[in-house]
Amino acid sequence: MTRIAPVFIMSDNLENRLLALLRRLGTLPLLHVPNNIALSPPAIAQLTWVSRFPGCGVLDIAKGLHISPPTVSVAINRLVKDGWLERRNDPNDLRARPIFLTAKGETMIAHVRQHRSEMLSFFLSGLTADEQEQLLSLMERAVTEMERNLNEKDSED
Repeated sequence: MTRIAPVFIMSDNLENRLLALLRRLGTLPLLHVPNNIALSPPAIAQLTWVSRFPGCGVLDIAKGLHISPPTVSVAINRLVKDGWLERRNDPNDLRARPIFLTAKGETMIAHVRQHRSEMLSFFLSGLTADEQEQLLSLMERAVTEMERNLNEKDSED
């Protein structure tokens, strides 16, 4: 059964305001890597993934971050060589080499998370607790609806 997405007609003024706001959001350091970090945003994304899923493999990271496995493999090898990550032996699967953060990697991720938390606090600081909850609820609803519509559009194509 084909579902027809609801038609939403946005005034030019509303569309321009939304696009301008999204552009401004993109320039803010909300999710950016702190300036004093020598690692690239993709490297930080991979460290963050491993911190969330310790013991994961290259294929897990590639799938989760939507990056090709060879690209992830090269990056992980570099992060291992530089001491951010380590590969361990899996006693249940001699071929597997699960990936974990090193102490150095854990320190880096803690620094990145602290920076992001501070930036998000700055972002929400002008709103009351109720307004913060309302903003997040509306954003969650809008993102969920967009994901649903995009998934349905992909399945129709």
